[in-house]
Amino acid sequence: MKKCLLFSVLIFTLSAFGQQYKTAIGIKGGYPGFGSLNIKHFFRGSSAIEGSLGGGARHIWLQGLYERNKALDQGVEWYYGIGADIGFWTNGYAYYNAGKNQSYTGAWGGLDGVLGLEYTFEDIPLNLAIDLGPSIRLFPYVGLTWNGGLAIRYAFR
Repeated sequence: MKKCLLFSVLIFTLSAFGQQYKTAIGIKGGYPGFGSLNIKHFFRGSSAIEGSLGGGARHIWLQGLYERNKALDQGVEWYYGIGADIGFWTNGYAYYNAGKNQSYTGAWGGLDGVLGLEYTFEDIPLNLAIDLGPSIRLFPYVGLTWNGGLAIRYAFR
């Protein structure tokens, strides 16, 4: 029992100190956002929330993720999480559904998963992250796709 308790305290301590910053704000590019404002904030130990707001000529979208970070090496962490997204298309956005192209104007939404790596520089307040994960579209159609992105953020310690 003592060994189990000691092991639990050690893991908790390592995961709490693995995080190198409290909040990071920057940009994130990739699919499907191609460019978004991004923020990641740690609120308890290795737990964080990440939000992205992006858009393009015919759409705007918002994504929120709950993530858990785990230390790999000094400054390097891996993370995983779940969340959701919602967006709005205008001007007849075309998508492929049920064997035919369809035009759509309105809202879309779904559930997201994420798995990634991030590095926070020790000497400068810079955080880099790369991630990917599945996205399950729930409306206006049901479908599965993969997302991925690269974030460059200013890290507030």
